[in-house]
Amino acid sequence: MALKMVIAAVANSLYFRESDIGPILRILPAHFDRYDVLHPPVTYVDVRYFYKIPTKGVGKFENQFLRPLSLGSWWCVILISALCGLVFMLSAVVEDRPISADFAICSVLALICQQFFEEFEDLRRISSARKLTTLVTGLSCLLIYNYYTSSVVSWLLNGPPPSINSLWELLDSSLKPIFEDIGYTHSWLQLPDYYFNEKWTKAEDEFKKRLIKMQKKGIKIVTTVNEGIDLVKKGGYVFHAELHAAYAKISQTFTKSDLCELGSLASMETTLLYSAVPKRSAFREFFIWGLSHISERGIINIVQLRTWPQVMKCEGSSPQALALGGAAPAFIILAAGFVLAVFIMILERLKWKFDMARANNRNMLNINK
Repeated sequence: MALKMVIAAVANSLYFRESDIGPILRILPAHFDRYDVLHPPVTYVDVRYFYKIPTKGVGKFENQFLRPLSLGSWWCVILISALCGLVFMLSAVVEDRPISADFAICSVLALICQQFFEEFEDLRRISSARKLTTLVTGLSCLLIYNYYTSSVVSWLLNGPPPSINSLWELLDSSLKPIFEDIGYTHSWLQLPDYYFNEKWTKAEDEFKKRLIKMQKKGIKIVTTVNEGIDLVKKGGYVFHAELHAAYAKISQTFTKSDLCELGSLASMETTLLYSAVPKRSAFREFFIWGLSHISERGIINIVQLRTWPQVMKCEGSSPQALALGGAAPAFIILAAGFVLAVFIMILERLKWKFDMARANNRNMLNINK
């Protein structure tokens, strides 16, 4: 019996009896009149997007600088700061200070920023209430500051490396897409209703439009596994390939440091691969019996363990450099403080000019009198 291996048009080749057996990746009810599916399945297909984690560029925006404390904790910090500021203001009123409100606000802000604010004054005027408030505020801010900084540093050192978690994030990245030269890739590119994953239909439609534009410009988007993995190692590319075929090349070319920079995104859900024979084939019962026999004996599992490459993983963890997107909240707060300081300086300048003009007018009136 001559078995013919079919790559394209499997259903038609079985229907016209051009092949005696072939693989079926997707079982479509509309094709049941062309072939019979054999049980049990012989293997499975797992397809992923492989890419090297980008180490250049702005990076993804991550608001980790506010996450160590929950929303309720931040409100408690604001409430305690306001309460301590009120006590400061009352103590300043009792001490008969000229600017009690400004003193209270500056004292609380200085303690929050781990600084010391003190006017040149007579120490005998300091009340016990203000001393106790300063101590409580300082200790509270110190504990919060230590917990906050340790949480942020722990996230920076031990957090997972930046990765792409959805197809939309992949589309937003600067990675150049390239696909494995295989049958389901061409079907996906040519058929508008063919999807790798039904959950990402809108994203895949957008992806197809982008790839079609690239093809019209003469950009190569389909290549072999060896060339695709080499491009991934080079950086700047994302390669869509079958898991075991990709790792067969990765295990040969990637170093330990390269593996720690390798990321992947699931494309097609793990799909069982069945065999199929033409309708009313004389070999149908024979194949079913043979597949069941070698499956029960564990022969299929042994063949897979011996032939499939081992999935390579990063050994240990390596700290990732903080990208600008991760530090963006800190810079936003710094910029907001700078803008506020400039605004206050302008107001003080205008107030000073107004006071000087009013003083000059008074002097002129006194001279005239």
